[in-house]
Amino acid sequence: LIKLMISRRANTKRPDLPYQAYLKTTMRKRIETTISEVAEMTPHSIHAVTLNGFLLKILLFIMAYQIKTIV
Repeated sequence: LIKLMISRRANTKRPDLPYQAYLKTTMRKRIETTISEVAEMTPHSIHAVTLNGFLLKILLFIMAYQIKTIV
C-alpha cells in the first residue's frame, strides 16, 4: 500500500508535526534523486509502436537502474 503525503506550506495554520515534516522532505528528496537518475539512463527518445512495447522499455530501464545500484 502506498500512501501519498503532501508537504504543507510553511505559513499554513495547521503545520505538519516535526517528524512528519522530516519524513516528507527526506522521502521527497530521495524520490526526486531516483527519478533523475533513471531519467539520465533513458535515451532521449523511445521508439515504441504499442503501449505495451513502451511500458516494457520503461520497465527494462528501471530494472537496469536497480541492477546498477546494487552492483
